[in-house]
Amino acid sequence: MYESLFRNALFPAYETLVKRRGTASHVAEYEHNQWLGPRELQALQLRKLNELLAHCWAQVPFLQRHWREHGVAPGALGSVGELERYPVLTKALISAHYDEMIATDWRGRTLTKVTGGSTGDPFRFEYTMDVYARRTAVMWRGYGWGGAKLGTRTGYLWGTGLRKGGWGGFKDRLYHGAFNRRFFDAFSLTDSNIDPIIDELVAYRPNAIVGYVTPVALVARRMIQTGRTLTGVRGVLTGAEALYDPERHDIEQAFGCPVFNTYGSREVMLMASECEKHQGLHVNADHLVLETLDESGCGVAAGSSGEVAITDLHNFGMPMVRYLNGDRATYATSGCSCGRGLPLLASVDGRVLDLIETPDGRHVPGEFFVYAMLDWPDVRQWQVVQTARDCVQFRLVVPAPWSQERRDKLTAKVQATAGTGMRVEIVEVEAIPTTPSGKRRLTISLANASLLN
Repeated sequence: MYESLFRNALFPAYETLVKRRGTASHVAEYEHNQWLGPRELQALQLRKLNELLAHCWAQVPFLQRHWREHGVAPGALGSVGELERYPVLTKALISAHYDEMIATDWRGRTLTKVTGGSTGDPFRFEYTMDVYARRTAVMWRGYGWGGAKLGTRTGYLWGTGLRKGGWGGFKDRLYHGAFNRRFFDAFSLTDSNIDPIIDELVAYRPNAIVGYVTPVALVARRMIQTGRTLTGVRGVLTGAEALYDPERHDIEQAFGCPVFNTYGSREVMLMASECEKHQGLHVNADHLVLETLDESGCGVAAGSSGEVAITDLHNFGMPMVRYLNGDRATYATSGCSCGRGLPLLASVDGRVLDLIETPDGRHVPGEFFVYAMLDWPDVRQWQVVQTARDCVQFRLVVPAPWSQERRDKLTAKVQATAGTGMRVEIVEVEAIPTTPSGKRRLTISLANASLLN
């Protein structure tokens, strides 16, 4: 009852009359767009892209100069694929030419956001109120596929909790209570407080759960270990980190419902989401362009992994055209049987920095270490850091000190793939720190300059 009232009356009234944003109308727009056929979506995407590029040629000084230096001339594109003529953008370029990246007709009217990024280096960017409303709307579309529709009773294992006291805390509780949601602070999750948090989650009885992969998986494994159950959950939505099969299995077992993976970033928010068919992640192609590129900036074929480049089709305040966000992904070779025309990612393959380069020049994907660690289920948390071209350091949170036999076994397993020239250091630590944005990275390369640029 409340879900329907909130979705159809309270939320539209709040967004339109109080916040004066077009979020509610954008929700309706994106709900309609998802059922367009692939050709209709491609035409819509191309129209929006050409409008954005024309705006950039007229209003964004750095892009004008940058594009001309790379031999690009103004003019409408005949297909989205022709976007390859344009050079890619990096965080370094945006930061170095920040003021000239802001559209002249939007100066003084944009909003600012800062992300810590995967390495903790702050990255600042601008956006408009309209694009924020659109990003929120497309987020609710993706969340709805996983059972977390507007107004659904939802528990968030997220990076921030409510302010505890005072007027600010009261407003937080009122606001989130209206949305029918409660936040549980995933940043402070420890062995000592995980059981009380599970107690609170069970008492709250959410119909959906949204959270970072790591804390949701930790809660799930603790529930399995202690025999706790939580009935009534229709779906669990995960994001912020790569979701691998072991985590998906544990989460589904603990909560007795499907897991819906999502893919997003602070720069553009939600980019792709799983639907009820679980055949991949639908890209929000009516909202952005997501390319997968080779090292020369050209698109790779479906079924092949490529570096992700994002173009937000609605951020006219600071347009980031072909922005490399540091991730890799693979497009599916076919569409989804759900009937939505939105294209599919077969997988999000991890960050570029997740690749470990061996002394002889081979690349070991981060996923290798995920499956390698299945041999030691008692390890509570782990992280692999490549400290030199010929050395990887395993940081392990373990209940008891490791024997030399275990250390030798792990070393042999790594060297069987990475070569005997790769040294393996095993360090036992009390905890694995998160990045400033709340992510816990499984593999980090500090050794390969080509991967860091």
